[in-house]
Amino acid sequence: MMRALYSGVSGLRTHQTRMDVIGNNIANVNTTGFKAKQMNFSDMLYQTTQAATGANSANGTGGTNPRQIGLGVKAAAINTTITQEGANQSTGNPFDLKLTGEAFFVVSDGTSTFYTRDGSFDVDDAGNLCMASTGYIVQGWGVDENGDIVQGTLGGINVTAQDTFGAAATTQGKITGIIDSNDTQLEDKTGKVVTLGLYDKSGYQYDMKFGILPTKSVTNGTRDITNREKEYGLSNTIYKVDTSKLTFKYTVNGETRILSDSASPELMEDLKAAIWKYVAGDTSSAAAYGISGAHTLGTKDSAITISLGAFIDNTKYSGTTLTDSALKHAGPITVEFSGDIGFTKTKPTYPLSDNVIVSKISPEAVDYLYDTTTATTGAFTSCTVKTSFGTGTVSVTSLQQTYVDDNDKSQTDYTFKINNQEITGANNTPIPSSLYNDVTRLLALGNESKITNTYTTQEAKETETVEKGSFKITLLGMTDATGAAVNIDSLVDNGTTSWDVFYNTSDGEFKYVGQEGNKSFSVNLSMLGDNFDNIDIDMSGTRNGNNGNKSSVTGNKLDGRKIGTRTGVSIGTDGIVTALYSNGMSRKLGQLCVATFPNAMGLENSGDNLYQVTASSGDVNIVDIKASGTGVMTSGVLEMSNVDLSQQFTDMITTQRGFQANSRIITTSDTLLEELVNLKR
Repeated sequence: MMRALYSGVSGLRTHQTRMDVIGNNIANVNTTGFKAKQMNFSDMLYQTTQAATGANSANGTGGTNPRQIGLGVKAAAINTTITQEGANQSTGNPFDLKLTGEAFFVVSDGTSTFYTRDGSFDVDDAGNLCMASTGYIVQGWGVDENGDIVQGTLGGINVTAQDTFGAAATTQGKITGIIDSNDTQLEDKTGKVVTLGLYDKSGYQYDMKFGILPTKSVTNGTRDITNREKEYGLSNTIYKVDTSKLTFKYTVNGETRILSDSASPELMEDLKAAIWKYVAGDTSSAAAYGISGAHTLGTKDSAITISLGAFIDNTKYSGTTLTDSALKHAGPITVEFSGDIGFTKTKPTYPLSDNVIVSKISPEAVDYLYDTTTATTGAFTSCTVKTSFGTGTVSVTSLQQTYVDDNDKSQTDYTFKINNQEITGANNTPIPSSLYNDVTRLLALGNESKITNTYTTQEAKETETVEKGSFKITLLGMTDATGAAVNIDSLVDNGTTSWDVFYNTSDGEFKYVGQEGNKSFSVNLSMLGDNFDNIDIDMSGTRNGNNGNKSSVTGNKLDGRKIGTRTGVSIGTDGIVTALYSNGMSRKLGQLCVATFPNAMGLENSGDNLYQVTASSGDVNIVDIKASGTGVMTSGVLEMSNVDLSQQFTDMITTQRGFQANSRIITTSDTLLEELVNLKR
């Protein structure tokens, strides 16, 4: 009976322990990386009241089983469910890590080493990767001077140690695209321009400009030139005359009107004659006619006015009735000159007679032969032959040369000579072709011309023929990032700046550049200074063919970089910590290692999601998580607790019932003892 009491007590104690385990599991249902514990029971020692006996063949009896009475229950083991992973929780933090498999992160407080499944890491003020909860430094392997991981001594990993990534000069480039032989840009002086960017050793950016031109073979030949020589007798004096059209404007009640030829044509003719007479210098009747003001020869102005009333009163129109009532307006009429000019051989009188031949010649052409600086007299200017050409009638020779140019177009050139000396302008420049016709008209104002000689001459002519499938690419120049030109004279003088490019004439496929077998050419930029590296430019990606009459070749650098600043840090599935830089480069900073154990359930909990080695766990093995096949690391994710609440609540119910049943053992045994005591009564 006493044994039952003690068995009940052991059952109460054991179930209370199990409840403690379940309570701890439920309390850590949201603890990062927590592993639930599971308690196992075992029975205690037994009291043997009768030992077992074997069969006795002598007296014919069989054997008996042992008679044993158990003494209760005890906790056999409390195991950690290490192998069961918790659910994923996405955080987006690149320093939050989750492990798959049975491995552990390795951390250190500077004295002791601990192991954890909690991957919620952070970066301290010194740049070390550490546990966010305790600040313990996460352990891993460092890198050598070449940036390779050295899997040896463990230590912390500093993620801010390398803030910049150095610049590097460009050494490789590529030109790709289609060269269309019908592209009109190939006929430009520089050809089809291709720009290729590059970096120098300090990370400064430059642009190299290349021109692609078709290769042409030259054939020597001749060109026929038809020569016609004419002689002109240049007039010693010509006259610059004003041929302006006159417009008469007046205002009535604030409205501007124009005196119309159709209204009173005879009156208009008389008005024009009076104005031109006045402009020519005859001002005797100006006051009587109401004319005032002064007109500048050959300009557009409105400086002269006339009183129509005064004009009518002092001419044949006095006392007559005009058909247009507006003409009775007595206010001033403004005379507008159009500013037209011309040149004539004879001295003009105004109004100009219909018999006077006036040539429209540009003043620029006249300036080649005549002095136009003499004073204006009335409505014309006397222009005399420049004294350097002599006096009187001067003989001028015109040589007209007609030929067919390289584009099969007819061309005509002129040479004008006086006394066998070519007529030139400022700085001894020949008369431009735009003035040929005007100079010819000017010469025609003199004596009759006559053809003195007609003959044919020949000049050397080089005919260029485009060689199919053959081009030349030439370095045109370089500019820096500001657009300023870089002096490449040393390269031009001592290096190679042009390369021949060949394509198959059948299908336009690339053959070679420079010489047979080469797919790239080299620009010796080191000639420009120590800060440049030579660059090899691959042209095998180009083709020669139809692209809609437009070439599409472009250039790209394949390496080189400017100085980069650190923009972020990433941790790969293999635990390698990589710094990322603004110039597109990356650098390994180290690798997080992991720990495995022969018996991970034998680890001892140290609190703060940490474990320590025990004799049961076996010795730690530090490994590369991916190379060893123990799992992977996932960045931006945390492992949650693996506590299964449904299982825990089920275990809680069975534990409660077990505790309740054991309490009944004690109460029932107490009742039996009470009955035994009551036997004395």
